[in-house]
Amino acid sequence: MTEPHWSQASERGSALGMQLLFSVYRFGGRVLVYPVVCLVVSYFYITRASVRRHSARYLARATGKKASARLVWQHHLAFARALMDRLDAWMGRIQRHDVDFSGHQQLLQLQREKKGGILLGAHFGNLEMCRAVVENDGSLKLNVILHNANTAKFNKLMERASEQSGVRLIQVSDITPATAIALKEKLDDGEFLILLADRLPPGNSSRYFTAPFLGAEARFPSGPFWLALLLDAPVFFLAGFDRGNGYCAELVPLREGGRVRRAERESVCQAMLRDYITELERLCRCYPLQWFNFFDYWGDECPIDDRIRSDVPNEP
Repeated sequence: MTEPHWSQASERGSALGMQLLFSVYRFGGRVLVYPVVCLVVSYFYITRASVRRHSARYLARATGKKASARLVWQHHLAFARALMDRLDAWMGRIQRHDVDFSGHQQLLQLQREKKGGILLGAHFGNLEMCRAVVENDGSLKLNVILHNANTAKFNKLMERASEQSGVRLIQVSDITPATAIALKEKLDDGEFLILLADRLPPGNSSRYFTAPFLGAEARFPSGPFWLALLLDAPVFFLAGFDRGNGYCAELVPLREGGRVRRAERESVCQAMLRDYITELERLCRCYPLQWFNFFDYWGDECPIDDRIRSDVPNEP
């Protein structure tokens, strides 16, 4: 049986429960909340067999060996910690000096030149943490383009954590020619756009590139790469994550920007994708617990050929 698209997964947990947990966290910190989070993660670990299964398959690909139940549990727990990091950042408990960000000066220089850029991220570590830290010190202006309809309850908590939260969140479904013009204006003002490029967005499951990732064919959205070409901006790979001994943000150039002839656009997009995958694979192998896509990413339960056929309308 084919699983629903990831965006169709309902957000679990009541709004009241989330608000209560947030209130305890805000005033008591991790000391009080961490045991509760462990219990919640344990519940989902026990009751959601499909999530355990998909986590184990990913971890096996990233580590090169069968994933133990303990490692799968640690993967779940790492996701919970990332959510707490996200709250810490918005509350100002994680500051700029807490994050090793070697590419910070490079982005500042582009901003001074009124040249924005495209930052291609992934569901790896915690990009929201990086965004909060950068905005908290007022140095860079970032705009996040994402689909967050199935995490509305958590996003409301983020708004309570910081007045900055959600101010520059742009839904993927809202990208139109008019939106592209508005995004171009932000780039010309020296602002930056963050797009997640490791998961197909809802409503665009037939627009993708297929490429090898961690030893098997996977699908990546074509939109972020085509949008980068359309906006003629420098493109970078960006990941923020917990190394275990401190927070880190990595910035890797993928393309300098500039116009591309129509006949070359496809090949340029493919080249950016290959470089993007190279960086993401490297991080997944070094920090396997930091990648958070808990669904049938490679189509192990629905072969990729079947998925491709299912995306093509039936002929009359």
